[in-house]
Amino acid sequence: MKKFLITNKKTQEICGKFDSKNEAADEMMDFIENHNEDLDSEDEDYLTPFDFSLEEVEIKEVNECITDFEKARKHLNGKPNADFTVSKKIFSDNSVKLEDVARLVNDINPKHMKALVALNELFTIAQAWNKEDNFTPDFSNQNQTKWFPWFVYSNADAGFVSANTYYTAARANASFGSRLCFYPQIEQIEAA
Repeated sequence: MKKFLITNKKTQEICGKFDSKNEAADEMMDFIENHNEDLDSEDEDYLTPFDFSLEEVEIKEVNECITDFEKARKHLNGKPNADFTVSKKIFSDNSVKLEDVARLVNDINPKHMKALVALNELFTIAQAWNKEDNFTPDFSNQNQTKWFPWFVYSNADAGFVSANTYYTAARANASFGSRLCFYPQIEQIEAA
């Protein structure tokens, strides 16, 4: 898909990705106006439209670029876990607290390890996609559109199938699920 990128020529920082030239120009002018509000035109940091470049580029959809856990982790500037060190204090972005590792080992049910690793991978991919889309889900904001899949278990189709998709938090329902399943307990009340 075509996007319009605005780049600060001095810092080479991409200031935004836009769907149209007009949207890009409007946002750039708003940014310049806000930035220059307390500055004089003689100030070194004073910005003009000439301090930016506008470029039309072909950009892949996020689901085409970030297709697996490793690509998502790289997109989030994450490091492979082999690069992490375990220490009593966190010294840098590549160290993990010893007490956090101990808690993880103590609290994890080994039977759920594969599911928890898969869930971590899905969370990481979702985080990378949302970062790319500059989206922070806010479930207290019902005006913010959020899409999520809706699955139903079907014996005929060998498992979970997508039944519908809803776009607001108000439609969430937990009537189907595969992880937290219990034997149905029916209390019998004896007549007095």
